[in-house]
Amino acid sequence: MRSLIVALIIHFTLNVLVFLKGWDVFKTQRALRASWTVIFAFEFLVYLTGFLFYRRLPPELIHLIRVMGTSWMLFLFYLGGLALIFDFLYLVFRKQLARPKELVNQPAKMKLIVFLSSIVMVVSVLYYGNYKFNHPEVQQVNMEIGKPAGKMDSVRIAMIGDMHLGYLINRDDARRMVDLILQQQPDLILFVGDILDSSIEPVLEQRMGEELRRLRAPLGVYSCTGNHEYRFEAEQKIEFLNAVGIKMLRDSAVLIDSAFYVVGREDLTFKKRLPLSEVLKRQHVDRSKPVIVLNHNPHDIDEEVNAGTDIALYGHTHHGQAFPGNIATRLTFKVAYGYARKGNTHIYVTSGLGLAGPQYRIGSVSEIAMLNVRFGK
Repeated sequence: MRSLIVALIIHFTLNVLVFLKGWDVFKTQRALRASWTVIFAFEFLVYLTGFLFYRRLPPELIHLIRVMGTSWMLFLFYLGGLALIFDFLYLVFRKQLARPKELVNQPAKMKLIVFLSSIVMVVSVLYYGNYKFNHPEVQQVNMEIGKPAGKMDSVRIAMIGDMHLGYLINRDDARRMVDLILQQQPDLILFVGDILDSSIEPVLEQRMGEELRRLRAPLGVYSCTGNHEYRFEAEQKIEFLNAVGIKMLRDSAVLIDSAFYVVGREDLTFKKRLPLSEVLKRQHVDRSKPVIVLNHNPHDIDEEVNAGTDIALYGHTHHGQAFPGNIATRLTFKVAYGYARKGNTHIYVTSGLGLAGPQYRIGSVSEIAMLNVRFGK
């Protein structure tokens, strides 16, 4: 509820600021002013309805309301930002930075053209961003490990992060994602957490488990936990994922076909999470075999590197999801997205297949990472 209240406050604030900007720009255009007012009033009433009655409305309607609401917030953010930039440039051009009141003297026609052009620009960017979300990329990542892996010389791993199935990412999205994963014909499927979003209710109501049960691979399907698994109904979510065939590794390890290990770490939000060295010790992991670690949050990649793991896989960052979030994640994490190598450890941080919030990829991509791993002799 706290996050919903914060979202409502931000939504209302952006609405007021951008509405007032448009009200001023359209002061000589009665029809545009009336349309501007109707659009804002309608959107806010719909958003408020979803906020107040989200537990009573059918999931299909909640999905529509949340998609519209989150899209509108991003629209306001970009439009408001462009308006500030153009006003700043106007003051610079007029050499009136010390006199912001000069903005009221902008020619009405110029203000109208600039504002309408800004709306077209933002709508175009959002259209492209939504297209990027709905058309995920398949990244081919080659890795070589010097250790032998039994009789295996190679393995193809589908790595997926951050599906966020729930009210925003619905069953249709889940079906599309599962189809794409299966098309890759992987030997092994590995998730790095946040398969489910906040509440399990829409997942159960839409019977998304039927889609997840279709996930099959010769060497199995495994995942670690993510912070969203622990947001609400944690144990119920984890039990659900196990039941649909996704084996949840919670500070535990599994030996795959007597060849290599997959180790899944608990998310940082789990208070009893163990250090990786302790997990490897308790699980009797034989370090002479290749070791792959699933860890949702790449906050401290050095722990996996110092433990001598061969492959460390992460998600969580979404690579910022939408600009300027990609810049923020680059500043926050040592590896915010993509492939890196540190010592003998191969590292991959996926931007994720799904999203949290607005369904747009601007400055990032939705993806599956296909890891083509070759082992030593």
